[in-house]
Amino acid sequence: MELRPPPRAAEAAAPGTWPRLLMALQLLTMIAVGALAATTWLGAAGPKSKSGTLARDLASKLKAAGATDEAAALYEEYLEDSADADATRAKVAYSLGNVYLEGGQYEKALRWFYAAEMLGAKELSQELGERIVMCLERLGRVQAARAALSERTQVGADAATRPADDLVLAKIGEHEIRASDLQAALDDLPPELSERYRDPGKREEFLKKVIADQLIWQKAQKLGYDKDPVVRRRFEALFKQLAIGAFVEKEIVGKVVVQLSDLKNFFEANRERLGRADTKGGKQKTFEELKPQVEREYRMLKTQEAYQTLIQQELQGAAISLYPENLKKAP
Repeated sequence: MELRPPPRAAEAAAPGTWPRLLMALQLLTMIAVGALAATTWLGAAGPKSKSGTLARDLASKLKAAGATDEAAALYEEYLEDSADADATRAKVAYSLGNVYLEGGQYEKALRWFYAAEMLGAKELSQELGERIVMCLERLGRVQAARAALSERTQVGADAATRPADDLVLAKIGEHEIRASDLQAALDDLPPELSERYRDPGKREEFLKKVIADQLIWQKAQKLGYDKDPVVRRRFEALFKQLAIGAFVEKEIVGKVVVQLSDLKNFFEANRERLGRADTKGGKQKTFEELKPQVEREYRMLKTQEAYQTLIQQELQGAAISLYPENLKKAP
């Protein structure tokens, strides 16, 4: 029979062991809770942020496709949930404002344009100002629109350089109409109208016309007609023709030199044709009698020749390709 020693009671824990065990247990608990919280946050914030970006991109596609209601809803969803930088959210707010503006919902458009402005859309400040004015005008808030337009309208660069004797003839809000402005407007009129309004008795009538034009111009600006694509295209075409006209006048017509001998030679070469204007007894008119007409025709001829010479020079140095087959197919 084997003898075994009797079982002994477990040894008592060493002093200080239990407090250390409790601290370790608390630390493990805190780590577990932190990990759970992090997992929960990542599971919520990560996908949500991703879904916000998707909503924004999808809204852009819907807007381009003309589905404005759906685009607006997604833009609003993005702005409510997104944690993106203010600059990014400002651009989305601007896009959302444009969606509502195009749909004629001016109050909603105004709200989001103001939101974009408050978010600091610096690169869009000009466009935002124009659209805010447009919304206010469409909503009938004329005074607010006028104040907003005044804020974004800069004084002309030459305002400070006007001479002291350039008298103010009228004011529309902060916009001044001076004597030089009235004179410039007269100079731009066709000769027959210009002569009419140069009469001192007609000056006030013309000033009222200038004031009316300025009021309509401000109204057109507030409603965005100055940004209308058709208006801009026509303006550019008109501007091009004005520049061409100024070029021809200075660089071609202004450089035509007329000598008296040239006029006499031109008269002799065209005596038969020019002399037919006289019906008095079959007597032809002299050079002196026909000199104004001779000079006009000679200048016109020389201008046309100089113009054609210039065109030929420019054609030689230009890379131009013509596609007559496409011209025939074009509508």
